[in-house]
Amino acid sequence: MAKVTRRPICEGECYVIECAVRADGVTSPAAAFLDHLSQGTWIEDPDFGDDFPDDAQISDYDKLLTFFRMLADEGEPPYTGAVNDLDDGIWEFKLGAKRLSFFDTPGDGTFNPKPRPDSAGKASRGRYYWFPDFDEYVRLGHAFPKTGQRTTDDDLDMTLIVREEDIEHDKR
Repeated sequence: MAKVTRRPICEGECYVIECAVRADGVTSPAAAFLDHLSQGTWIEDPDFGDDFPDDAQISDYDKLLTFFRMLADEGEPPYTGAVNDLDDGIWEFKLGAKRLSFFDTPGDGTFNPKPRPDSAGKASRGRYYWFPDFDEYVRLGHAFPKTGQRTTDDDLDMTLIVREEDIEHDKR
């Protein structure tokens, strides 16, 4: 079986950020989300108006790329509200109602959940004690709109499925 190819997003001093790939070896929810956002055509966006392409989505795409670059280079998010921990080592980038899950892995087919550390936990290198020190690879997973107070169980389940399927590729 051929090695899966993931879309690279950026590589920095701290992390390599790339899009996770589903079990079929081709489908990448994060890559599809970023493609639609870059063109202003993400129809699930509760923030958008009635006309496509939506210029605000294109602007948000650029902001997310900045978030990714800062995480890759500095090892932490650009500001406190840019990320949130969800469940079982799944984190999310947040921009308006747009959410993009992510997880970390050493790239060898394993995964060790990195929850939000308390002040005594192993934290990042800098300003945010609550942000963990991740493994080398940060993979972007499932994208979804935030429409309520909490992330839906369906979206959490999908983030876990994408992580499981993606990490399985590294075992081969």
